[in-house]
Amino acid sequence: MARKIEKLTYTNERGESIVFSHVSVYHLNEVNGISDVRNTIYTINSAGQDGDTYLGNRIESREIEIVGSIKERDKGRMQVYRRKLIRILNPQYAATLTYEYGDFKRVIGCKTDSAPVFSRKVIFQDFTVQLLCPNPFWRRENETRDDIATWFGCFAFPVEIPHDGWEIGTRKLSLIVNVYNDGDVKTGIRAEFRALGVVENPSLLNVDTQEFIKLNITLEAGDVLSVSTGYGKKEVILKRRGIVSNAFRYMDVDSTYLQLAEGDNLFRYDAESNLENLEVSIYHDDLYLGV
Repeated sequence: MARKIEKLTYTNERGESIVFSHVSVYHLNEVNGISDVRNTIYTINSAGQDGDTYLGNRIESREIEIVGSIKERDKGRMQVYRRKLIRILNPQYAATLTYEYGDFKRVIGCKTDSAPVFSRKVIFQDFTVQLLCPNPFWRRENETRDDIATWFGCFAFPVEIPHDGWEIGTRKLSLIVNVYNDGDVKTGIRAEFRALGVVENPSLLNVDTQEFIKLNITLEAGDVLSVSTGYGKKEVILKRRGIVSNAFRYMDVDSTYLQLAEGDNLFRYDAESNLENLEVSIYHDDLYLGV
């Protein structure tokens, strides 16, 4: 059985990476801040009131500290590794930090708080890296996709064509899907409406809350309409005949930027005409408080 190794991979916006682990030249001695988060509680009080009245709370940005050593005895090569660490952890670049332990993997966006701090030892070069994660939540490497309405292929080899015809695909008939949020907090979605033919005013309803997204537009065959509801990522995009355009103006005034609660979420899609021409998928990033 292969031995599991804890590994942190820092990748900047230029695609350059540094791996911190127990088997890397950038040896991982200690890491802090990957599991704990700070919660700020807002309260108010008035004269004569016992205690406070709760107003709300927020989770603060995350700070991660990586302490390690450059495991190289040759001073010339040591300088090369040191220079690489400084160059890739440039505070001007946005980056991602990926945590891995065996098959377990989580990703978080980050920026280097300052250039790496070095301390000289007799043999190895110790370093400390401070990272700031404005969004404190970890996520999976890729989005999760749930299809409400789509076509599923039946084509497979070997092929034998019967005399009465050949079914190459079937359409999923259910108008409702359960979208499961495995994360620790609520999260936004990206709802994608794909038109196989003319579709009038497509919509997506949260069955549990009765909140909905409705687009007052007639879609043509080949159109893809995408609605994103994540914090800081809200947008409505229409792709038509190879042209991408802003489609916020088609959003119904009573629409809500739908969020996924933790656990089960039931969604139903609809259209005012030609519902059979509509395919709908929901994409989401489940968010985690720690790893």
